[in-house]
Amino acid sequence: MLAMLLVGWWVGRVYIKGMTDFLLAGRRLGIVLCAATLAATHFGGGAVMGGGEYGFKYGLSGAWYGVSCGIGLILLGLVTAKKFRDLAFYTVPDYLERRYGGKTIRALGSLLSIVALIGILAAQVLSARGALGILGITGNTGAIIATLVFIIYTTAGGLWAVTITDLIQMLLAAIGVILAANVVLGHTGGFGGMELLLQSKGVGPEYFSFWGMSTSSIMWLLLPTVMYTLIGQDFYQRLFAAKSGTTARNASLVGGVVLVIVSFFPAIMGMGANALADLEDASMAVPWILKSLMGPLLGGVILAALLAAIMSTADSLLSAATSHIVKDFWIEIFHVSEVDKEKELLRVSRISTFVIGILSLIIALIVPGIIDALIYSYTMYTAGVFVPVIGGFLWKGATKEGALASLIIGSILALWGIIGGVSLFGAPVEIFAALISLIVFIVVSLFTKKHAS
Repeated sequence: MLAMLLVGWWVGRVYIKGMTDFLLAGRRLGIVLCAATLAATHFGGGAVMGGGEYGFKYGLSGAWYGVSCGIGLILLGLVTAKKFRDLAFYTVPDYLERRYGGKTIRALGSLLSIVALIGILAAQVLSARGALGILGITGNTGAIIATLVFIIYTTAGGLWAVTITDLIQMLLAAIGVILAANVVLGHTGGFGGMELLLQSKGVGPEYFSFWGMSTSSIMWLLLPTVMYTLIGQDFYQRLFAAKSGTTARNASLVGGVVLVIVSFFPAIMGMGANALADLEDASMAVPWILKSLMGPLLGGVILAALLAAIMSTADSLLSAATSHIVKDFWIEIFHVSEVDKEKELLRVSRISTFVIGILSLIIALIVPGIIDALIYSYTMYTAGVFVPVIGGFLWKGATKEGALASLIIGSILALWGIIGGVSLFGAPVEIFAALISLIVFIVVSLFTKKHAS
């Protein structure tokens, strides 16, 4: 953590001269840094702790959450990365306003995204508390320390600091889960020994299959993850920061492949915990491995890897939320400053980053019950914004009225689905809300286009 603070301080002094440096790393990211920060944004505490939990429950198919994230990045590279980078935007709502016109669609998309990013950021604070709890640092002390670290280095160095620390953190996280998985296999006698131990507990052959989950479970995990990846500000901010459209596309492809590979190791850890321990709570798989199988040195490396994964996601969320505040609201909607006033906007960016970080910390520690409510915006954003972004990209006939109607109806349907527990054939609310949003998008666009002509 001290190293991360030093990186943030150094980057802030050397690289950060204005808002574009702070929010988009001066649009100078090469393929290595860009791929690492894209992968690190997805590979957080959920991917490690959640991957271990899913591995414990479902076996090798527990890797599907992380694999879905990787597939999302690969599709992002194949579909939109190059074109969107070539357009040189700052945010996804920049594209929405450019494509359809008017500030309303920018404001709605930005607001949903900001609320969701703050909610997920608060959840990462709690993940940090859980990780440091393994060390015996109980209560809120660990969460406050870890959170202040990523707030300070992000405030000091912006996306440059986030990107450089993400590279370090992604390497550490990947090395950590690979080491941990190998230690687990050493204790079980390899895959063969693990299989024998699990079979003695009555585990069936599907546990060792990548397709062990039901097809519907895999699809309902895959589709919402891919949908969000294709429209998430935290990913597009990194694409907009790449040196060129080609760099953005290739970095997204590389980051996706890396994610697919490393996602299997937390699942293997969970499988090993199932073979070696009688745990009632699957979420304790990774903590049990750290406490029971690791010596102090290796355990410290793995714990550092877990913290690195959490912080690499948290700083990405923080930086993405800041870009909405500064570009979408401060500049475009409220017209407080012009885009060319880089130094003035740098100060605003740093203040916004610090305030959002502290707000997320307060929410996590004082009112954690509202985190789930805030994360609803993540579902509403995906359901409402996916069709206007991807539909507008693929279909020239889409109109402003069609985009606004689909965004509003998709978001409302998603909220209704969450609150009322409504489902369609067991599909996640993002899926059925987006399908209805698509129908509205097409019908209203065709009607308004015909009416206008």
